[in-house]
Amino acid sequence: MLTNNQKQTPIFFDAEIIDESIQTVDGEQYDSEQIQQAISETDSSIAIIQGIAQGAFLAGFQITSTQYLYLAGSVGLFPAVIAGLPVGVSFAATLCYLRFNNSIIPQISDRQKFGIGVTRSLMLSASSWKLTADSKSMDSIARKSFYTVSEQVKTYEGIQEPKQGNYGLFLMFAVAASVVIFFYLRKK
Repeated sequence: MLTNNQKQTPIFFDAEIIDESIQTVDGEQYDSEQIQQAISETDSSIAIIQGIAQGAFLAGFQITSTQYLYLAGSVGLFPAVIAGLPVGVSFAATLCYLRFNNSIIPQISDRQKFGIGVTRSLMLSASSWKLTADSKSMDSIARKSFYTVSEQVKTYEGIQEPKQGNYGLFLMFAVAASVVIFFYLRKK
């Protein structure tokens, strides 16, 4: 610890290169390389955070939109399609990092962003699968409850089930009679 009367003396380091094959690096070039490395590490961290944020936003959109559709009474295929939209968008965005340079096998232009896109697409696919499964079970519950309610109303009001008739037999007889009448009239 320095007191007010003491001066801080600068410290100098001398270095000597022992191996002649090693190239000398001046201080400014070394500092520039260190700064570039720190910037690239920061950029990769920012890219990862952006990928996570995009995935979280799309998953939130996916869940919120399907939940509003469920609250509005929509069951069936429509909420499942809405849940699948972010998956398609993420998958299409991920495919943008593939390049076909006169080859059948694609090359990845930015591996980091491609990896983030694949991770985001898988996360959204899992969420979409869960939402679609929920939609299917809600649809089957709605169908069964509608059948149950209609049966209870029929029982309460005393409405009897229509008797099963031989409609197929009547239809075949009508077709056969029509064909016979058609040929008979054509002969005349």
